[in-house]
Amino acid sequence: MSRILATPRTGIIAVFSAVCALFFAMPANAQSLTASSAQSDTGSIWWNELISANPDRSRDFYASVIGWSPKVVAAEDTSRPPAPGENEYTLFMQNGVESAGLAKYDGKEPTDPKPGWLTYIQVANVDDAVVEALKKGGKVIKAPTDAANVGRIAIIADPDGNPFGLYTPASKDAKIAGH
Repeated sequence: MSRILATPRTGIIAVFSAVCALFFAMPANAQSLTASSAQSDTGSIWWNELISANPDRSRDFYASVIGWSPKVVAAEDTSRPPAPGENEYTLFMQNGVESAGLAKYDGKEPTDPKPGWLTYIQVANVDDAVVEALKKGGKVIKAPTDAANVGRIAIIADPDGNPFGLYTPASKDAKIAGH
């Protein structure tokens, strides 16, 4: 397990984009990392997220089978519960630590990830990894974008069509510069 996932999470979950807020909430511990610690986590699993057409059923299933405690929060501000009609995001908690996330699948966009687990893997540079994936027969599902106070992320598919996320943490310099 990645060093990042093994430590208690603090802060807020950042949203991949306003359009995809339900799908791409990020783990709360996605703080900026130093260059050396970011590089040492390259290739590690950063976050696992379940995309579900029925979040209530999924929350109950994983609570019963795995023992996770679901914590439903506002997708845009995970410090509070969602207001009526507001987008929700679920954090699966184990012993007070975030273990995974759950987002609702609406299927509004053809590029929305289909229901299932989506794993984010840390890379040295998301944009370079996307270019390399295309050279090797991969496909871009969601183009690289910056997630505020988190880093840069993208979703691609390997040559067999298996989707996964790419993640590069925000640098301290980028955070200071307001990125």
